[in-house]
Amino acid sequence: MEIEAKFLVSDENIFINLKKESSIDSFNVTDKSEAVFKDTYLDTVDMVIHSSGYSFRCREKNDKVIYTLKSLKSADPLIHRREEIELVLSEKKNVENWKDSELKSLILNLIGSGKLFPLFYVSHTRTTGMLVTESREVAELSLDDVIISCDNNERSYLEVELELEENGTENELTKLVYFIEKDLGLVAGCNSKFDNGYEMILENIRNSAEHMGYSSSDKCPDTKALSISEMFDEYDIERKHARKVSENSLELFHGLIEYHDLSPYLIHTMKIAALVHDIGVIADVTDHHKAGRDILFQHSPAELPCPLCLMLPWTTFLHKKRIDPAKLEKLRSKKQFGNFSPKMQNDILKIAAILRLADGLDYSRMDSRIANIDLAAGDIIIEVKGSGAGIDSDRANTKADMWRLLFDRGIIFRPVT
Repeated sequence: MEIEAKFLVSDENIFINLKKESSIDSFNVTDKSEAVFKDTYLDTVDMVIHSSGYSFRCREKNDKVIYTLKSLKSADPLIHRREEIELVLSEKKNVENWKDSELKSLILNLIGSGKLFPLFYVSHTRTTGMLVTESREVAELSLDDVIISCDNNERSYLEVELELEENGTENELTKLVYFIEKDLGLVAGCNSKFDNGYEMILENIRNSAEHMGYSSSDKCPDTKALSISEMFDEYDIERKHARKVSENSLELFHGLIEYHDLSPYLIHTMKIAALVHDIGVIADVTDHHKAGRDILFQHSPAELPCPLCLMLPWTTFLHKKRIDPAKLEKLRSKKQFGNFSPKMQNDILKIAAILRLADGLDYSRMDSRIANIDLAAGDIIIEVKGSGAGIDSDRANTKADMWRLLFDRGIIFRPVT
Protein backbone atom coordinates (compact mmCIF):
# COMPACT_ATOMS: atom_id res chain seq x y z
CA MET A 1 0.00 0.00 0.00
CA GLU A 2 1.35 3.41 -1.03
CA ILE A 3 0.41 6.28 1.29
CA GLU A 4 1.38 9.72 0.02
CA ALA A 5 0.46 13.37 -0.29
CA LYS A 6 1.02 15.48 -3.42
CA PHE A 7 1.38 19.24 -3.86
CA LEU A 8 1.35 21.25 -7.07
CA VAL A 9 4.00 24.01 -7.06
CA SER A 10 3.19 27.10 -9.12
CA ASP A 11 6.08 29.21 -7.81
CA GLU A 12 9.44 27.99 -9.11
CA ASN A 13 11.30 29.82 -6.32
CA ILE A 14 9.53 27.72 -3.69
CA PHE A 15 10.55 24.61 -5.60
CA ILE A 16 14.20 25.71 -5.80
CA ASN A 17 14.30 26.64 -2.13
CA LEU A 18 12.81 23.30 -1.10
CA LYS A 19 15.69 21.57 -2.85
CA LYS A 20 18.10 23.44 -0.57
CA GLU A 21 16.29 22.81 2.71
CA SER A 22 18.06 20.71 5.31
CA SER A 23 14.93 20.38 7.44
CA ILE A 24 11.15 20.58 7.09
CA ASP A 25 9.25 21.33 10.27
CA SER A 26 10.92 19.15 12.92
CA PHE A 27 12.25 16.59 10.39
CA ASN A 28 15.78 16.57 8.99
CA VAL A 29 16.29 16.03 5.25
CA THR A 30 19.01 13.43 4.62
CA ASP A 31 20.37 11.32 1.76
CA LYS A 32 19.59 13.82 -0.97
CA SER A 33 19.99 12.62 -4.56
CA GLU A 34 18.84 13.47 -8.06
CA ALA A 35 17.77 11.15 -10.86
CA VAL A 36 16.25 11.46 -14.33
CA PHE A 37 13.89 8.79 -15.55
CA LYS A 38 11.18 8.12 -18.09
CA ASP A 39 7.77 6.54 -17.54
CA THR A 40 5.54 4.98 -20.17
CA TYR A 41 1.92 4.39 -19.18
CA LEU A 42 0.32 1.43 -20.95
CA ASP A 43 -3.15 0.01 -21.57
CA THR A 44 -5.15 -1.92 -24.14
CA VAL A 45 -7.16 -0.23 -26.92
CA ASP A 46 -10.30 -0.62 -24.80
CA MET A 47 -8.55 0.79 -21.70
CA VAL A 48 -9.40 -2.28 -19.61
CA ILE A 49 -6.71 -1.57 -16.99
CA HIS A 50 -8.04 1.95 -16.47
CA SER A 51 -11.69 0.84 -16.40
CA SER A 52 -10.72 -1.79 -13.80
CA GLY A 53 -9.44 0.99 -11.54
CA TYR A 54 -5.68 0.81 -12.16
CA SER A 55 -2.82 2.44 -14.02
CA PHE A 56 0.11 0.45 -15.41
CA ARG A 57 3.53 2.06 -15.71
CA CYS A 58 6.92 1.09 -17.12
CA ARG A 59 9.70 3.16 -15.53
CA GLU A 60 13.20 3.27 -17.01
CA LYS A 61 15.62 4.21 -14.26
CA ASN A 62 19.39 3.87 -14.60
CA ASP A 63 20.12 0.22 -15.42
CA LYS A 64 16.74 -1.22 -14.43
CA VAL A 65 13.12 -1.22 -15.57
CA ILE A 66 10.34 -1.08 -12.98
CA TYR A 67 6.80 -2.15 -13.89
CA THR A 68 4.11 -0.89 -11.53
CA LEU A 69 0.37 -1.56 -11.26
CA LYS A 70 -1.29 1.05 -9.08
CA SER A 71 -4.92 1.62 -8.07
CA LEU A 72 -6.34 4.96 -9.16
CA LYS A 73 -8.83 6.09 -6.56
CA SER A 74 -8.32 7.30 -3.02
CA ALA A 75 -11.21 8.16 -0.73
CA ASP A 76 -9.15 10.77 1.12
CA PRO A 77 -8.58 13.85 -1.09
CA LEU A 78 -5.65 14.96 1.08
CA ILE A 79 -3.62 11.78 1.66
CA HIS A 80 -3.77 9.20 -1.12
CA ARG A 81 -3.81 5.49 -0.29
CA ARG A 82 -3.29 3.22 -3.27
CA GLU A 83 -2.49 -0.40 -3.85
CA GLU A 84 0.87 -0.76 -5.57
CA ILE A 85 2.57 -3.86 -6.97
CA GLU A 86 6.00 -3.69 -8.61
CA LEU A 87 8.33 -5.90 -10.59
CA VAL A 88 11.95 -4.94 -11.28
CA LEU A 89 13.66 -6.25 -14.44
CA SER A 90 16.99 -5.58 -16.11
CA GLU A 91 15.35 -4.70 -19.45
CA LYS A 92 11.98 -4.09 -21.11
CA LYS A 93 10.01 -7.24 -21.87
CA ASN A 94 6.50 -8.09 -23.01
CA VAL A 95 4.40 -9.20 -20.04
CA GLU A 96 4.06 -12.77 -21.33
CA ASN A 97 7.87 -13.06 -21.26
CA TRP A 98 8.22 -12.04 -17.61
CA LYS A 99 9.13 -14.55 -14.95
CA ASP A 100 6.13 -15.85 -13.01
CA SER A 101 5.04 -13.28 -10.44
CA GLU A 102 1.99 -11.76 -8.79
CA LEU A 103 2.17 -8.75 -11.12
CA LYS A 104 2.36 -10.90 -14.25
CA SER A 105 -0.74 -12.85 -13.20
CA LEU A 106 -2.66 -9.68 -12.40
CA ILE A 107 -1.82 -7.95 -15.70
CA LEU A 108 -2.58 -11.01 -17.83
CA ASN A 109 -5.87 -11.54 -16.00
CA LEU A 110 -6.81 -7.95 -16.72
CA ILE A 111 -5.80 -7.71 -20.39
CA GLY A 112 -6.45 -11.27 -21.58
CA SER A 113 -5.42 -11.47 -25.23
CA GLY A 114 -5.19 -7.69 -25.64
CA LYS A 115 -2.02 -5.92 -26.68
CA LEU A 116 -0.57 -3.12 -24.57
CA PHE A 117 -0.10 0.27 -26.22
CA PRO A 118 1.63 3.40 -24.89
CA LEU A 119 -0.89 5.99 -23.68
CA PHE A 120 1.54 8.80 -22.87
CA TYR A 121 5.07 9.42 -21.62
CA VAL A 122 6.31 11.15 -18.48
CA SER A 123 9.89 12.31 -18.12
CA HIS A 124 10.99 13.90 -14.90
CA THR A 125 13.98 15.06 -12.97
CA ARG A 126 13.44 13.97 -9.37
CA THR A 127 15.27 15.29 -6.34
CA THR A 128 14.71 13.04 -3.33
CA GLY A 129 15.53 13.23 0.34
CA MET A 130 14.59 11.23 3.42
CA LEU A 131 12.70 12.99 6.20
CA VAL A 132 14.13 11.71 9.46
CA THR A 133 13.44 12.17 13.15
CA GLU A 134 15.45 10.51 15.91
CA SER A 135 17.21 8.34 13.27
CA ARG A 136 13.83 7.06 12.12
CA GLU A 137 12.88 7.44 8.44
CA VAL A 138 9.38 8.91 8.36
CA ALA A 139 8.74 9.85 4.73
CA GLU A 140 10.49 10.25 1.41
CA LEU A 141 10.42 13.75 -0.02
CA SER A 142 10.37 13.97 -3.83
CA LEU A 143 10.57 17.16 -5.87
CA ASP A 144 9.60 16.43 -9.47
CA ASP A 145 10.16 18.57 -12.54
CA VAL A 146 7.63 16.84 -14.81
CA ILE A 147 7.02 16.80 -18.56
CA ILE A 148 4.05 14.76 -19.88
CA SER A 149 4.00 14.02 -23.62
CA CYS A 150 0.94 12.72 -25.43
CA ASP A 151 0.76 12.75 -29.23
CA ASN A 152 2.01 16.24 -30.16
CA ASN A 153 0.95 17.78 -26.88
CA GLU A 154 3.19 18.52 -23.88
CA ARG A 155 2.57 19.74 -20.38
CA SER A 156 5.21 20.63 -17.79
CA TYR A 157 4.74 21.33 -14.09
CA LEU A 158 6.43 21.10 -10.70
CA GLU A 159 5.17 18.97 -7.84
CA VAL A 160 6.16 17.77 -4.39
CA GLU A 161 5.40 14.29 -3.05
CA LEU A 162 5.61 12.96 0.49
CA GLU A 163 5.49 9.16 0.65
CA LEU A 164 5.15 7.52 4.05
CA GLU A 165 7.94 5.12 4.98
CA GLU A 166 7.47 1.87 6.90
CA ASN A 167 8.66 3.40 10.18
CA GLY A 168 6.61 6.58 9.84
CA THR A 169 3.08 7.17 11.10
CA GLU A 170 0.10 8.71 9.35
CA ASN A 171 -0.08 11.33 12.10
CA GLU A 172 3.45 12.41 11.19
CA LEU A 173 2.53 12.55 7.50
CA THR A 174 -0.53 14.66 8.35
CA LYS A 175 1.71 16.97 10.43
CA LEU A 176 4.06 17.40 7.45
CA VAL A 177 1.15 18.10 5.11
CA TYR A 178 -0.20 20.75 7.48
CA PHE A 179 3.23 22.40 7.72
CA ILE A 180 3.74 22.52 3.93
CA GLU A 181 0.23 23.93 3.43
CA LYS A 182 0.52 26.52 6.23
CA ASP A 183 4.15 27.64 5.83
CA LEU A 184 4.70 27.20 2.10
CA GLY A 185 1.18 27.89 0.85
CA LEU A 186 1.00 24.71 -1.23
CA VAL A 187 -2.30 22.88 -1.66
CA ALA A 188 -2.32 19.13 -1.08
CA GLY A 189 -4.37 16.67 -3.09
CA CYS A 190 -3.31 17.43 -6.67
CA ASN A 191 -3.79 14.91 -9.47
CA SER A 192 -1.48 11.97 -10.01
CA LYS A 193 0.71 11.88 -13.11
CA PHE A 194 -1.64 9.30 -14.59
CA ASP A 195 -4.64 11.58 -13.98
CA ASN A 196 -2.85 14.43 -15.74
CA GLY A 197 -1.80 12.21 -18.64
CA TYR A 198 -5.31 10.81 -19.07
CA GLU A 199 -6.72 14.34 -19.11
CA MET A 200 -4.28 15.10 -21.94
CA ILE A 201 -5.56 12.10 -23.92
CA LEU A 202 -9.12 13.40 -23.66
CA GLU A 203 -7.93 16.93 -24.44
CA ASN A 204 -6.18 15.69 -27.58
CA ILE A 205 -9.35 13.92 -28.73
CA ARG A 206 -11.36 17.11 -28.16
CA ASN A 207 -8.76 19.10 -30.09
CA SER A 208 -8.88 16.57 -32.93
CA ALA A 209 -12.53 17.44 -33.50
CA GLU A 210 -11.63 21.11 -33.85
CA HIS A 211 -8.71 20.37 -36.22
CA MET A 212 -10.97 18.46 -38.63
CA GLY A 213 -12.78 21.63 -39.61
CA TYR A 214 -16.08 19.97 -40.42
CA SER A 215 -19.03 22.16 -41.35
CA SER A 216 -21.00 23.89 -38.59
CA SER A 217 -24.01 21.91 -39.85
CA ASP A 218 -22.34 18.69 -38.65
CA LYS A 219 -23.80 19.08 -35.17
CA CYS A 220 -24.82 16.47 -32.61
CA PRO A 221 -28.41 15.84 -31.61
CA ASP A 222 -29.11 15.27 -27.95
CA THR A 223 -27.74 11.83 -27.07
CA LYS A 224 -26.95 10.08 -23.82
CA ALA A 225 -23.19 9.75 -23.44
CA LEU A 226 -21.84 6.42 -22.16
CA SER A 227 -18.20 5.57 -21.62
CA ILE A 228 -16.72 2.83 -23.78
CA SER A 229 -16.58 0.64 -20.68
CA GLU A 230 -20.29 1.23 -20.02
CA MET A 231 -21.11 0.40 -23.63
CA PHE A 232 -19.25 -2.90 -23.37
CA ASP A 233 -21.19 -3.80 -20.24
CA GLU A 234 -24.65 -2.58 -21.26
CA TYR A 235 -24.61 -4.08 -24.76
CA ASP A 236 -22.49 -7.15 -23.99
CA ILE A 237 -19.99 -6.39 -26.76
CA GLU A 238 -17.64 -9.30 -27.53
CA ARG A 239 -14.53 -7.74 -26.02
CA LYS A 240 -11.88 -9.99 -27.57
CA HIS A 241 -13.20 -9.45 -31.11
CA ALA A 242 -13.70 -5.71 -30.58
CA ARG A 243 -10.12 -5.36 -29.35
CA LYS A 244 -8.70 -7.37 -32.24
CA VAL A 245 -10.63 -5.39 -34.85
CA SER A 246 -9.50 -2.15 -33.21
CA GLU A 247 -5.86 -3.31 -33.16
CA ASN A 248 -6.13 -4.32 -36.84
CA SER A 249 -7.74 -0.96 -37.67
CA LEU A 250 -4.92 1.00 -36.07
CA GLU A 251 -2.29 -1.03 -37.91
CA LEU A 252 -4.08 -0.58 -41.25
CA PHE A 253 -4.71 3.12 -40.58
CA HIS A 254 -0.99 3.75 -40.05
CA GLY A 255 0.24 1.34 -42.73
CA LEU A 256 -2.03 2.68 -45.48
CA ILE A 257 -2.11 6.37 -44.57
CA GLU A 258 -0.48 7.54 -47.81
CA TYR A 259 -3.39 6.03 -49.74
CA HIS A 260 -6.45 6.73 -47.60
CA ASP A 261 -5.19 10.25 -46.80
CA LEU A 262 -7.27 10.48 -43.63
CA SER A 263 -6.10 13.05 -41.11
CA PRO A 264 -4.00 11.58 -38.27
CA TYR A 265 -6.43 13.42 -35.99
CA LEU A 266 -9.01 10.74 -36.88
CA ILE A 267 -7.00 7.89 -35.33
CA HIS A 268 -9.05 8.08 -32.11
CA THR A 269 -12.29 7.96 -34.11
CA MET A 270 -10.97 4.93 -36.00
CA LYS A 271 -10.12 3.12 -32.78
CA ILE A 272 -13.47 3.79 -31.11
CA ALA A 273 -15.45 3.01 -34.27
CA ALA A 274 -13.83 -0.43 -34.29
CA LEU A 275 -14.50 -1.00 -30.58
CA VAL A 276 -18.26 -0.39 -30.94
CA HIS A 277 -18.85 -1.79 -34.44
CA ASP A 278 -20.69 -4.87 -33.07
CA ILE A 279 -22.69 -3.03 -30.42
CA GLY A 280 -25.97 -4.23 -31.99
CA VAL A 281 -25.26 -7.99 -32.01
CA ILE A 282 -27.26 -8.85 -28.88
CA ALA A 283 -30.20 -6.72 -30.03
CA ASP A 284 -30.38 -8.30 -33.51
CA VAL A 285 -27.74 -10.77 -34.71
CA THR A 286 -28.93 -10.85 -38.34
CA ASP A 287 -29.16 -7.09 -38.79
CA HIS A 288 -26.74 -6.04 -36.09
CA HIS A 289 -25.31 -3.33 -38.35
CA LYS A 290 -28.73 -1.63 -38.35
CA ALA A 291 -29.34 -2.24 -34.65
CA GLY A 292 -25.88 -0.87 -33.87
CA ARG A 293 -26.52 2.23 -35.98
CA ASP A 294 -29.75 2.91 -34.09
CA ILE A 295 -28.10 2.38 -30.68
CA LEU A 296 -25.35 4.84 -31.60
CA PHE A 297 -27.95 7.40 -32.67
CA GLN A 298 -29.12 7.31 -29.03
CA HIS A 299 -25.88 6.73 -27.13
CA SER A 300 -22.58 8.37 -28.07
CA PRO A 301 -19.22 7.39 -26.51
CA ALA A 302 -18.32 9.86 -23.79
CA GLU A 303 -14.68 9.75 -24.94
CA LEU A 304 -15.48 11.00 -28.47
CA PRO A 305 -16.72 14.61 -28.82
CA CYS A 306 -19.12 16.03 -31.35
CA PRO A 307 -19.11 15.95 -34.34
CA LEU A 308 -16.78 12.91 -34.41
CA CYS A 309 -19.30 10.78 -32.53
CA LEU A 310 -21.77 11.36 -35.40
CA MET A 311 -19.57 9.21 -37.62
CA LEU A 312 -20.00 6.03 -35.57
CA PRO A 313 -23.61 5.10 -36.45
CA TRP A 314 -22.60 5.08 -40.10
CA THR A 315 -19.29 3.23 -39.78
CA THR A 316 -21.22 0.61 -37.77
CA PHE A 317 -23.98 0.48 -40.38
CA LEU A 318 -21.47 0.03 -43.22
CA HIS A 319 -19.28 -2.67 -41.66
CA LYS A 320 -21.37 -5.78 -42.49
CA LYS A 321 -23.15 -5.99 -45.87
CA ARG A 322 -21.54 -6.07 -49.31
CA ILE A 323 -21.01 -2.61 -50.78
CA ASP A 324 -21.52 -1.56 -54.40
CA PRO A 325 -21.84 1.82 -56.18
CA ALA A 326 -25.65 1.76 -55.99
CA LYS A 327 -25.57 1.28 -52.21
CA LEU A 328 -23.14 4.16 -51.75
CA GLU A 329 -25.33 6.40 -53.90
CA LYS A 330 -28.40 5.41 -51.90
CA LEU A 331 -26.54 6.17 -48.66
CA ARG A 332 -25.59 9.65 -49.85
CA SER A 333 -29.26 10.33 -50.63
CA LYS A 334 -30.35 9.57 -47.05
CA LYS A 335 -31.21 12.75 -45.21
CA GLN A 336 -29.24 12.00 -42.04
CA PHE A 337 -26.08 11.06 -43.96
CA GLY A 338 -26.53 13.48 -46.86
CA ASN A 339 -26.76 16.46 -44.54
CA PHE A 340 -23.14 15.99 -43.49
CA SER A 341 -20.53 18.10 -45.24
CA PRO A 342 -18.89 16.34 -48.24
CA LYS A 343 -15.60 16.14 -46.32
CA MET A 344 -17.24 14.39 -43.36
CA GLN A 345 -19.12 12.00 -45.66
CA ASN A 346 -15.89 10.99 -47.39
CA ASP A 347 -14.07 10.52 -44.09
CA ILE A 348 -16.87 8.30 -42.77
CA LEU A 349 -16.68 6.12 -45.89
CA LYS A 350 -12.88 5.81 -45.66
CA ILE A 351 -13.00 4.84 -41.97
CA ALA A 352 -15.73 2.31 -42.76
CA ALA A 353 -13.61 0.84 -45.58
CA ILE A 354 -10.69 0.26 -43.17
CA LEU A 355 -13.06 -1.09 -40.51
CA ARG A 356 -14.40 -3.66 -43.00
CA LEU A 357 -10.86 -4.90 -43.71
CA ALA A 358 -10.02 -5.08 -40.01
CA ASP A 359 -13.24 -6.94 -39.22
CA GLY A 360 -12.57 -9.47 -41.98
CA LEU A 361 -9.13 -10.16 -40.54
CA ASP A 362 -10.73 -11.53 -37.36
CA TYR A 363 -13.52 -13.55 -39.00
CA SER A 364 -12.09 -16.86 -37.70
CA ARG A 365 -11.50 -15.51 -34.16
CA MET A 366 -8.13 -17.33 -34.32
CA ASP A 367 -5.88 -14.33 -33.66
CA SER A 368 -4.64 -13.76 -37.22
CA ARG A 369 -2.01 -11.04 -37.41
CA ILE A 370 -0.75 -8.69 -40.11
CA ALA A 371 2.76 -9.89 -40.96
CA ASN A 372 3.66 -7.32 -43.61
CA ILE A 373 2.18 -4.52 -45.72
CA ASP A 374 3.88 -4.37 -49.14
CA LEU A 375 3.27 -1.07 -50.94
CA ALA A 376 5.78 -1.70 -53.77
CA ALA A 377 3.66 -3.95 -55.98
CA GLY A 378 0.85 -2.91 -58.34
CA ASP A 379 -1.74 -3.83 -55.74
CA ILE A 380 -1.13 -3.38 -52.03
CA ILE A 381 -0.24 -6.82 -50.67
CA ILE A 382 -1.01 -7.54 -47.01
CA GLU A 383 0.41 -10.76 -45.64
CA VAL A 384 -1.48 -12.44 -42.81
CA LYS A 385 -0.13 -15.04 -40.42
CA GLY A 386 -1.71 -17.35 -37.88
CA SER A 387 -3.66 -20.61 -37.86
CA GLY A 388 -6.73 -18.86 -39.28
CA ALA A 389 -4.83 -16.76 -41.84
CA GLY A 390 -6.39 -18.50 -44.85
CA ILE A 391 -9.95 -17.97 -43.63
CA ASP A 392 -9.32 -14.39 -42.57
CA SER A 393 -7.45 -13.43 -45.75
CA ASP A 394 -10.39 -14.67 -47.83
CA ARG A 395 -12.84 -12.74 -45.69
CA ALA A 396 -10.75 -9.55 -45.80
CA ASN A 397 -10.53 -9.83 -49.60
CA THR A 398 -14.33 -10.05 -49.74
CA LYS A 399 -14.72 -7.06 -47.46
CA ALA A 400 -12.21 -5.04 -49.50
CA ASP A 401 -15.07 -4.18 -51.88
CA MET A 402 -15.55 -0.76 -50.33
CA TRP A 403 -11.82 0.01 -50.40
CA ARG A 404 -11.76 -0.77 -54.14
CA LEU A 405 -14.71 1.58 -54.75
CA LEU A 406 -13.06 4.48 -52.93
CA PHE A 407 -9.41 4.14 -53.95
CA ASP A 408 -7.54 3.70 -57.21
CA ARG A 409 -5.10 1.23 -55.67
CA GLY A 410 -6.25 -2.37 -55.21
CA ILE A 411 -5.59 -4.37 -52.07
CA ILE A 412 -4.99 -8.12 -51.68
CA PHE A 413 -4.68 -10.21 -48.50
CA ARG A 414 -2.52 -13.35 -48.56
CA PRO A 415 -1.88 -15.96 -45.86
CA VAL A 416 1.76 -16.75 -45.04
CA THR A 417 3.31 -19.41 -42.85
